[in-house]
Amino acid sequence: MKLCFVADGRSIHTQRWCEYFAGRHEVHLVTYDPVGRPIDGVTEHVVGSPGRNLYLAFWPRHLRVTKIIRQVKPDLVHAHFIAKYGFHLPFLDVRPAVVSAWGDDILVLPRKSRLIAAFTRRVLEHADLVWAVSQNIRDRIVEDFGIPEEKVRYLPFGVDTRLFAPPPAPEGDPGTVRVLSNRGFDPVYDAKTVVEGFSAAYRQDSRLRLVMKGDGPLRAGTRDLVHSLGLDGVVSFPGRSPHGEVPRDYREAEIWVSAARSDGTPVSLLEAMSAGLPCVATRVGGVPEWIEDGEDGLLIPPGDSAALADRLLRLAARPDLRTSLGARARRRVVQDGDWCTLMPRAEKEYGELVARWRG
Repeated sequence: MKLCFVADGRSIHTQRWCEYFAGRHEVHLVTYDPVGRPIDGVTEHVVGSPGRNLYLAFWPRHLRVTKIIRQVKPDLVHAHFIAKYGFHLPFLDVRPAVVSAWGDDILVLPRKSRLIAAFTRRVLEHADLVWAVSQNIRDRIVEDFGIPEEKVRYLPFGVDTRLFAPPPAPEGDPGTVRVLSNRGFDPVYDAKTVVEGFSAAYRQDSRLRLVMKGDGPLRAGTRDLVHSLGLDGVVSFPGRSPHGEVPRDYREAEIWVSAARSDGTPVSLLEAMSAGLPCVATRVGGVPEWIEDGEDGLLIPPGDSAALADRLLRLAARPDLRTSLGARARRRVVQDGDWCTLMPRAEKEYGELVARWRG
């Protein structure tokens, strides 16, 4: 098959998707922003970043996207993230068309603008197949936009459970309990609650350490908060890890935490669970689909730093609980979130769609 993805080249999810299919099919990627590295077997078409006003610059970019699609003549086009790349689909003369909903494109952005909501509905109605990365997002697509259930499928991003695996022996400092927060510093990830919850826990257990990975607009402000709380020596900001080094981040941690206020199925959660870490996460979006509170992780209300502190103290005091939660978490992801199982399913659905349209 000749596959054309319309997606963000900077996203590791896009890159992994392209890499998987490049070994089996002819793959083209149409993107506003370049990947930044060559991907074997993938032809990249960069149409240029729209700048700060995405929607004002949409039509000039769309003309370039249309020209590329006509030249490539793909058997199937698949757009990732509706409220950006997905907006091109209804205006492209190509079938079959697939779109993936990642999270905010369904849960947040349509609520902010009637125009975005209208475009989102048009994309969903136009697509021959819609993939949602969580059951919660799938339900919202069906219930809020009236899309037929049979057209909307649940397909999480998935993780390589062989790569993200527990270490044979602990790799962190035995005298500390390292907490990993690697969601970044965008407002939705609520780094303030992470820091305040950690601070309260640290006052009662000085073995705790917090590693805050990633980038984002609130990184500097979060560092200022850490300084004001007197936590400079126990909270670190190493930046974003290259993808190849991410498994080591999990191996060096004892606890993973997320205070996100909105979520789909966060890949970092699945990576942490696959690596056998006990996870503390907010009860939002698709997270409860993966964590049953007290069984394979711990859930807290969004914005509740006191609840976060309580869970951190509980896990820090009980290595046995960390071990049991982590083991059950890994079993869950191996069973339902293994990349090597999910991607052949996607490939099969591609083939069925193309065959149906070829008639």
